[in-house]
Amino acid sequence: MTNVLIASARRTPVGRYLGGLAALDPVELAIPACLAALKDAGIGPGDVDLLTMGNCFSTSLRTASVAARQLGLRLGIDRPSLGVDTACCSPMTALRLASQAIRLGEAEVALVVGAESMSRVPHLARGLRQGVKAGSIELQDPIFPIEYAGYAPVAVDAERGARRYGIDRAAMDDMAARSNSRWGEASGQGRFLAELVAVEIPGRKGNTVVARDEQPRPETSPESLAGLKPIFGTDSITAGNSPGLNDGAAALILASPEKARNLGIRQKAVVEAASCVTASPEGMSWVPALALQAALGKAGRSLPGLDLLEINEAFAAVPLVSLRVLAGEDSARAAELLERTNVNGGAVAIGHPVGASGLRIVATLLHELVRRGGGVGGAAICGGLAQGESVILRV
Repeated sequence: MTNVLIASARRTPVGRYLGGLAALDPVELAIPACLAALKDAGIGPGDVDLLTMGNCFSTSLRTASVAARQLGLRLGIDRPSLGVDTACCSPMTALRLASQAIRLGEAEVALVVGAESMSRVPHLARGLRQGVKAGSIELQDPIFPIEYAGYAPVAVDAERGARRYGIDRAAMDDMAARSNSRWGEASGQGRFLAELVAVEIPGRKGNTVVARDEQPRPETSPESLAGLKPIFGTDSITAGNSPGLNDGAAALILASPEKARNLGIRQKAVVEAASCVTASPEGMSWVPALALQAALGKAGRSLPGLDLLEINEAFAAVPLVSLRVLAGEDSARAAELLERTNVNGGAVAIGHPVGASGLRIVATLLHELVRRGGGVGGAAICGGLAQGESVILRV
């Protein structure tokens, strides 16, 4: 079993729903991030022997199948590809599977991708193949709200977790405001420049360029959020403490140490461990904590040894609940953990393109550790029906 090195990690800006990136499907969104990751690693498409890709809503593609293979051929990578759908966990699952392949000697260089275009997810007209003899045709929206047949909407599960661990609406709004404020500070200081790649959008009147995240509102305050009405039948989940529907992509290059030496690839980080777990379906808000605990165990580390944490803000409730669990329900310890969690803002501010966020938070974590001169960090994310993924990085 060999170590796994990260050679590069890049992401596109995260676009608003029907915003600047809405003209591109997931494969088209992924290409700039992939090309930038390859360039940063100092390698070409021919050096990649495995491509893994997370994507949740394949219907946003013209042909809703084998997105990873479509992407690989567009990039000139005619090697094995694997598409993954574990809901929001998908790109981090793709990272874990690629890491396993390298550790087992089945691959030496892997391109790991996450991409989503929620703006391009079509409405569904079910039953038309059998015909509609009378009455109206009903169109289903797969992304509003996001829910699974037979289970509660994910917003309801987020609220249930918050109630279970004593987190109220005010705490969620504070977290949301903090996320936006931290993004504003980080953006103002240029902290995202190393991870971002601008995306050029073709148009009839000329090309346009999206170079920064479109959704954040750094001026957001808890007071401004307090006036928003709850959504999806909850009492505390609002548009302000939720991430929104978004477009974006991220990519990173993994390599074995021996292949990195042969190709002259410079190491940016080491993947120490990666884990996946599940909880009961209503456990989406605390399953990132369980995944992180599992990864720490694999890495032989403990929580105090992590310099930074990234816990995806599927809702503001999710990191708050997960931190409470990690802290053993000690409020003071949870508050201390919050100071080193999502230090450059999270998905409530930046946005949550569901098939890309798992790699987006890894890229952000990696570059922030590099900026600080090194350290150890953990990234964790929840996925629909309480799936959890986590990864431990050392820079």
